[in-house]
Order: sequence, then C-alpha cells, then structure tokens
Amino acid sequence: MPERAVKLILAGLGLMVGAGALYLAGRFLLPWTAPLLAGWVLAALLEPAVGFLTRRRWRRGAAAALCTLTALGLVLWGLSALISRGLSAATALTRELPTLMEALGLRLGALEAMVVSRIHAAPAPTAELLERTLSALGQSAAALPGQLSRGLVSLLSRTAQASPDTLLFLVTAGLGTYFISAAFPTVNAFLLAQLPAALRERLEGLGADLKSGFGGLLRSQLMLMGLCFFELLGAFSLLRVKGAPALAAVTALIDALPVFGTGVVLLPWALGCLLLGRTRRGLGLLLCWGVTELTRSAAQAKLLGDQIGLDPLASLLSVYVGWRVGGVGGMLLFPLGLMVLIRLNERGVIRLWKNV
Repeated sequence: MPERAVKLILAGLGLMVGAGALYLAGRFLLPWTAPLLAGWVLAALLEPAVGFLTRRRWRRGAAAALCTLTALGLVLWGLSALISRGLSAATALTRELPTLMEALGLRLGALEAMVVSRIHAAPAPTAELLERTLSALGQSAAALPGQLSRGLVSLLSRTAQASPDTLLFLVTAGLGTYFISAAFPTVNAFLLAQLPAALRERLEGLGADLKSGFGGLLRSQLMLMGLCFFELLGAFSLLRVKGAPALAAVTALIDALPVFGTGVVLLPWALGCLLLGRTRRGLGLLLCWGVTELTRSAAQAKLLGDQIGLDPLASLLSVYVGWRVGGVGGMLLFPLGLMVLIRLNERGVIRLWKNV
C-alpha cells in the first residue's frame, strides 16, 4: 500500500478517535465538571482583583474569599432586583387586567364585526371560504387560553423539578470559585503539568490571550448594553412610558443575555398596545425594536473585532454564522471561539490554515 494512502488512513482514524473523544467528553465529562469549569472561569476573571490584594499583603485565601463574596453578592443583587422589578410589573398588570381585558374584548368585538361585514360583501364562494377560515381562527383562539395554561403548568413543573439541580450547581460553582481562586497558580500549574512538554511550550502565552479575549468580549457587551439602554431610554421617554429608566435598564440587561433580545420585551408589549387601541405606542415600540436590533447587528461586529483583536471581516462572518447557528448566544460565542482558533493556529497547536 502506498505510503500516502497509509498516512491518509491514519489521519482519518485519528480524526475519528478525536471526534469520539470530544463526543464522550461533551456527553459525560462536561456535565459532571461544569460547576468547576464555571468556577475556574470566574476565578480567572477575579484573578486581577485577587492579585491586587495579595500584592498589598493580603493572604490569598482572604483575598479570594472577599472577591468571591463580592462577585456573588453583585450577581444575587442583580437577580433580586430583576425579579423584584418583574414581580412589581406583574402585580401592576394584575390590578389593571380586568380593565385591559374589557378593552381588549371591545376591540376584538369591533374587529370581528368589521371582518364579518367585509366577508358578507364578498362574492358567495369567497365568502364561504372566509367564513370557514374565520370559524377556524375563532376555535383556535378559544383553545388558546387552555393551551397557554397547560404550557405554563408544564413550565412550572419542569422548573420545580430542576430547582434542586440548579441550586446544587450554583452552590458547587460558588464554592469551587473560592477554592480555585485561593489556589489559582497551583491549580493552573497542575493542569499544565498534565500536558506534554512540547504542547506546553506552544500554549505559553495562550492564557493571557484568552484572558484578553474574555475581557474584550465583556467590554464589548457592556458597550452594547449601554448603547441599547440609551436608545431605549430615549424611545421610552418620547412614548411617555412610566418608569422609563428602570424599564430601559431591565430590557438592556435582557438583551445582553444569550438567546434573549429586546424582542422578548418589546414585541409582546407592542402587540398588546396595538390590540388595546394604543396604536401610537405600539408602532413606537415596534420601531424601537427594529432600531435597537439594527444598531446591535451593525455595531456588534465592529466592537467585537476591536475588543478581542479580530479582523473586521472575520468578526462579521463569525457574528453572522453564529446568529444562523445559535441565535444571539451564537453571535456572542462564535467570535470568541474564532479568536481562540486563531491563537491556537498562530502558536502551532493546530493547523487549520496557513499564516501570511
């Protein structure tokens, strides 16, 4: 057998073994170690603050404890503020619900009367088709509350079942953050010692590159969140929305979360306003949603490219592919993944393309 064919077969077998190892790691190892991986990431983010305190003669354990508690306190404060705001909004909505439902009923009745009059004015065959369609829509609308209630009960049931696992994950990640941060240099030295010497040499400096990339990603998201906040604040002020600063802040925070976006808040709000006859506010919210999404899409590639050191064209491509594959979360993670691949390729750890 020619030597070239043998090399190709060995390379194919190597790729299959590597793919199998990655699958097994993602299927079994990653779920088991996810809290500690999250703790390592948080400890790496806290390392500058811990290092600052240790250089001022703090014991590393005390510095790690202070920084971990401060970070967790800020996270809990943000979540509690978000939940509190959501409960306040839900309470206010509950008070106004009878009035809103009455107005919605009148609006839908007027809309139905208008549609029926148009159907009766149509030719006979078309009128029959439209009447059947309207009847089917009415049946679907009548069944919608039951479907929503069943979906809500199912969601609450799944949430209740997942609560112990979520709580255990959060507690393990919090404790892991402290223990890893308290011995961060030792933990990193142990992990690096498990790698072959040649690979360690190639990976030298990669940690700094990754830290810079994560920091750049965080800075770009903060900039995008600030831009979204001021856009929403201006729009809400023009629409005379009560509590505009708080609502703009909450919506900008939701927009910064993976998978979510401003549409989670603005689109249902706009639809409700249009159904209740508040046409100006509904159209204004739709316009606001369009502007914020367009601005984010236009600015994200440039900001990510500047902050994590990607070429603008590569950043734009990674943002688009990330959106097509994973939505908003993909838009955040794909540029960072591309940055990691570029650094690994530059250091010779992997060979995906030729550098010029």
